Amino acid sequence: MKEIIILITMFFGDPMYKGQDAVSIESYNGKPLIFKDMDTCEKWIWNDLDNLKAYAKEVYPEAVAVKEIMCVDKIIGRET
Repeated sequence: MKEIIILITMFFGDPMYKGQDAVSIESYNGKPLIFKDMDTCEKWIWNDLDNLKAYAKEVYPEAVAVKEIMCVDKIIGRET
């Protein structure tokens, strides 16, 4: 079965930045947050946009802004 998660990429002002720039959202309130289709995932993003942005800024406080929030296929056995 297809599993879809939320992925947030960040924008950094330093053009020489070479570190990680993305955070995957795979749980909410301690429960898995996995979607079966893109529409449901995208609706979740629009309904929780401010909280998703705030969380990503907590993970990467040195980032200037959220670059993109998207729904992606989760690949079993690999980090996303």
